[in-house]
Amino acid sequence: MSRALRFVIVAALLTLCAPSGALAAVNTIVLQSSPITIGPFGVARGIQRVDSPSVDGNVVSMSADVVDLAGNPVPNAHVMLHHVVFVKVLHPDYTCSTFTGYDGLPAPIPVERFYAEGEEHMSLGLPNGYGYPNKGSDIWGLVYMLMNHHNSADTVRVRYTVRYATGESLRPVTPVWLDMRNCQADPIFSVPGTGGSGSSYEQHTDFTMPESGSFVAGGAHLHGGGLQLELTDRSWGGRLFTSLPTWGGEMPTPMMHEPGPVQMTTFSTAPGLPVRRGDTLRLSAQYDNSAPHTRVMGIMILYFSPGSVDGLSPSSIPLTGAPQRPPYMRLPLLRRPRGPLARNIRSTAVGDYVFGNQRVSIPRGTTFTWRFVGAEQHDVTLASGPVGFASPSLQRGSYRHRFTRPGTYRLFCSLHPTLMTQIVTVR
Repeated sequence: MSRALRFVIVAALLTLCAPSGALAAVNTIVLQSSPITIGPFGVARGIQRVDSPSVDGNVVSMSADVVDLAGNPVPNAHVMLHHVVFVKVLHPDYTCSTFTGYDGLPAPIPVERFYAEGEEHMSLGLPNGYGYPNKGSDIWGLVYMLMNHHNSADTVRVRYTVRYATGESLRPVTPVWLDMRNCQADPIFSVPGTGGSGSSYEQHTDFTMPESGSFVAGGAHLHGGGLQLELTDRSWGGRLFTSLPTWGGEMPTPMMHEPGPVQMTTFSTAPGLPVRRGDTLRLSAQYDNSAPHTRVMGIMILYFSPGSVDGLSPSSIPLTGAPQRPPYMRLPLLRRPRGPLARNIRSTAVGDYVFGNQRVSIPRGTTFTWRFVGAEQHDVTLASGPVGFASPSLQRGSYRHRFTRPGTYRLFCSLHPTLMTQIVTVR
């Protein structure tokens, strides 16, 4: 049993033995994941069971960071917290009946996504009087993606801090996860980057509310090139909340992916934003389209308090600025592709840590196929070139892309960026 969990149990026993009127307490609990080892210039993705509070109560705030084995914080420039998602096992998710893991297989049991954090380091903070209910018997899991910017293996932990209320009655909230590619551990899409200077690219997803209530808190997650994430209620035609990114963080080297925002705007307010049963919510992710941006996401997590909203008028969170044009960072290939130039071929194998043909020349209009034959997962991702695209992570199977624009396409595996590169020249 961890030291933090022993502290929770002792605090709970002391609370139970306290006189009437002193039963309510809010404890700060610091917990850690099991060690996660990341190879040199590598990416670690996985799922593990993690500790949770061992007494009944309510989560009122939560945050996470990366620490070394001695408990010291690890800067993003060393090991980047690309994203972490905390789930409650054996609890149904509000917007997703079946969750798909990094292996592409559906989860055999239901999980509820209740908190997440990425490069923007969003922390959960519910307004006074609200809490996310949790039982001492509940099981938590962690879905993580970490990136090592050193030329040596590193072992770290994900540390998470939970403010936990016991002995008081709080209004329960339910996490509502909205996502451009919902129900996936790696919910990516790509921006083509073909719109010209000042242009934008947008995708959206809709969700119909099964009950009435209010959103009392929320935050969002975008990647490099992001302009904004906006939530609207199409049933009355109004904006509920717009999350805007802030740019300008420390630049990790080597640059293994396009850096994301250092902050996204959040909200926490009571009584919240009312919505009604049957309302159609639309989440719109807007990205810069003057250059390609690959493997991007558009996610918003909201905290919903169910109940009657009769008599309440529609409301929205005021905007606190305008969308910033994000800086464009051209990704370099961290390894020079090798081998003879393969002309007019239509496919190549993708083995463990190598593209079968690393230098390819094909005519415009060719549909090219990558066949995945390794024991590990890999992907095909554009670093720079005329049009942005990226494959899912695959261990077996194939991925196809039709090259309709001539030019030089610099490609890599986003999981092994210093080992696996390829150049496709389209004539």
